[in-house]
Amino acid sequence: MNDAVFQVSDVGVLVAIGTLIMIALAMLMVAYSSKAQKKMMQQRMDTQALELRYQQELVQKNLLTQEEERQRIASNLHDDIGSKLGVLHLTFHRLNRMPAGSTEQSEMFGEIDQLIATTLNSVRRISHELLPPTLEDFGLIEALKELIEPIHKSSGIDIRFESTLEKGDFDNPQTELNLFRVVQEMLNNSIKHAAATHILIEMGTEGTNKYLLYRDNGRGFDQDAVQRRGLGLKNLESRARIIGAQTTFQSKPGAGFEARFDF
Repeated sequence: MNDAVFQVSDVGVLVAIGTLIMIALAMLMVAYSSKAQKKMMQQRMDTQALELRYQQELVQKNLLTQEEERQRIASNLHDDIGSKLGVLHLTFHRLNRMPAGSTEQSEMFGEIDQLIATTLNSVRRISHELLPPTLEDFGLIEALKELIEPIHKSSGIDIRFESTLEKGDFDNPQTELNLFRVVQEMLNNSIKHAAATHILIEMGTEGTNKYLLYRDNGRGFDQDAVQRRGLGLKNLESRARIIGAQTTFQSKPGAGFEARFDF
């Protein structure tokens, strides 16, 4: 009888050991599977991060290339075409002071003179749009005032610009240039796409940082949809990254648009 009890007890121990082994194996399999899933997820996240970094670098490189091209075109327009047209303008004035010829000739001189004067004005306007001389000579604040004033007069849109910053508050020309382009692009979007009637642009300091706040009362947009398929916000974010600024965007259909850049 004792032998029978011993055998039953021995079988129970073996069953318990077997059960523990099976449980341990199951836990190992679960742990291995979880570790494998985490590794795959980490690899996927690393791949996505690399793709995002690559896209950001492409956008930044594209923006820098655009700025270099704009500067080159502005220089060519001003130094080459502008100077040549200026010489032609003076030449035709001299010709016009010569002894009068036929009436038709005088009229033609007048038409050519007017055409050259108009072309000179166009060259100055294009050069100014590509690379505003006020930005380089007097700084960002004055350049923004010069940008806003004609837009306000021609469109009738109520644009308020408030700033406690001055030219000496910016020690990096690239920061000023990128902030100018940011405002320029947002104004263009507010007028052409958002149909805004009121725009606020505010610049100042908060703690140790400076900030740019932009707000309009336009038609707004779905942020998720725009961020998935639009380049507008990506361009603004890329310019912000170039100058080390933190960005915040807020918008929804029918509720306008607000952007803040802390730098």
